[in-house]
Amino acid sequence: MSSTVLHRLSDWAKATPHAPAQRTRVGNGWKTISAKEYLERVFYLGVYLESCGLKPDEITSVLAYNSMEWVHMQLATMLVRGRCAGLYPNSTTKDIHYILNHTEACVLGVQNKAYFEKITAEGKTLPSTVRLIISFDGDTSFSPKAVAYEKAIEEGKKLAGARQVEDYLAKLDPFTNSFIIYTSGTTGNPKGAMLSHDNFTFTADQIARRWKLPFAGDGSLFSFLPLCHVAEQLHSVAVGITQRYLVTYCTKIDNVLTELCAVEPQLLLCVPRFWEKMMEGVLTKVMKGTGPKKALAVWALGVGKRVQDARIHRRAPSPVDAIAHPIADKLVLSKVRKALGLSRANLLASGASPLPAHVSKWFRGLGLEILECYGLTESTGMVSITLRGVDCAGTVGKPLEGCEFRLAEDGEIQSKGRHIFLGYLKDEANTKATLDDGWLRTGDLGEWTSAGLLRIVGRKKEIMKTSGGKMIAPVPIEEKLKEAHLISQVSLVGDNRKYLTALITLSESALADLKAKSGSTKDGVVVDAETIKQVQAELDRVNKSLASFEQVKRFTVLDREFSINDGEMTPTMKMKRNVIEQRFRPLIDQMYN
Repeated sequence: MSSTVLHRLSDWAKATPHAPAQRTRVGNGWKTISAKEYLERVFYLGVYLESCGLKPDEITSVLAYNSMEWVHMQLATMLVRGRCAGLYPNSTTKDIHYILNHTEACVLGVQNKAYFEKITAEGKTLPSTVRLIISFDGDTSFSPKAVAYEKAIEEGKKLAGARQVEDYLAKLDPFTNSFIIYTSGTTGNPKGAMLSHDNFTFTADQIARRWKLPFAGDGSLFSFLPLCHVAEQLHSVAVGITQRYLVTYCTKIDNVLTELCAVEPQLLLCVPRFWEKMMEGVLTKVMKGTGPKKALAVWALGVGKRVQDARIHRRAPSPVDAIAHPIADKLVLSKVRKALGLSRANLLASGASPLPAHVSKWFRGLGLEILECYGLTESTGMVSITLRGVDCAGTVGKPLEGCEFRLAEDGEIQSKGRHIFLGYLKDEANTKATLDDGWLRTGDLGEWTSAGLLRIVGRKKEIMKTSGGKMIAPVPIEEKLKEAHLISQVSLVGDNRKYLTALITLSESALADLKAKSGSTKDGVVVDAETIKQVQAELDRVNKSLASFEQVKRFTVLDREFSINDGEMTPTMKMKRNVIEQRFRPLIDQMYN
């Protein structure tokens, strides 16, 4: 295969110029562009950016929701040998300015006026390094530096003249920094990981081989996770272009479920929390049902679970379940898949953090296998991935082919190969601390299962040491508690304390029910006796399986979930434990008094 995603896009445009490549919802219909138009737009925008003074190695940045224009801006920058750094659409003004200043971005792509105003909120001004703004929706009223995206394309087409896209492709070095992806920052400021074209094309090829992805044909992807995240770049840019799949871009995060059902993609990548919310939504409807309808749903889900468990373990289902399964599928399971927008899906993937085993098994009962990707931004999103048809629930499968892998003495996962990043932008100290003779120190702790699969135990920095000297990994305990439909999030506390305690949040449906009951919450805490009793029962269930020093002795149930807006979660839905502990310190202290 060709050496960069841009070479691969060019090959696609030549081989099947009229193949649908990108689309988005416009009103009640779709706006679709072909592979040829995809390449042309990247080429013309690149020529325009170059004419405006963008030089090799200079950095552009994008603040927008996922769109064709987002990707065109990024690839156009790379075509003229610049580098691109995306910004999370839900970033705070502080984080936006940190990245713009850190990169010294000279060109900025924005969705519209509202996104630009995120930059100038709180009395901030646009960094002086920004010379040009490309407005994706065409409104340029917010800044004299703004130019409409379509106008930039038109100007680039005029300026292109006799130049050919091949002239630019010939100058690309696949091993130099092209992508700058900022870590979501569970602690401190985000770091800008520098990745090359080769990082992405190599990793995309490994995924295609491991999962036996069909080339071209009828493949379709749905893009809604932030494009500034490594997982979505790998999914809808690297794999999308490499495998020549049609990518549909969600118009906004509020429309995900509606548009997912309209698109019904064949491949879908989500973060674990999204899969959890899908499951919770179905289970809530089932539990709130009544009579024969509820009984039918419970029966069908049970049949699906037993049959798929038997199949994944190479056993024949019972004769009764074998007869019942087609009926259960027709009456219930197929309708659930349709309602979730997954009726055409032949590959589902989960990334960014570990997928709880019970969630994986629940979807398997629907006839949907979720394959899991484990990796970091610094490893192009991949170190280990699960395999089709293998019971990998609760694990992350096996390491990538063509890459070196090892577990250090303390259990830290380390990897080396063409998927490993080039280093952090302007941060030699952290680069040296993360890379050891080419080996990436992931900071994650792993262990091998009896089946030879890799299981993530937790983060080195998150391992808690009680005042009695016991070392505890919080994540496995938290995941066991989250198996309860009632519970959505758990943050364990216990570092340098005499025992473990927990801050617990409830599922959306449970919170909605509580709001209808007067006196159920007080000062941000749930005090409803029935709810506390149910949570205690779940805690007792989990504590029975734990050593005495691992058991959670006390808990507090909050009246809301941890949120991105309050700074308690990263944009990829990882908990910021230090922020959570600081914010809820009074409640935590009460559990130790």
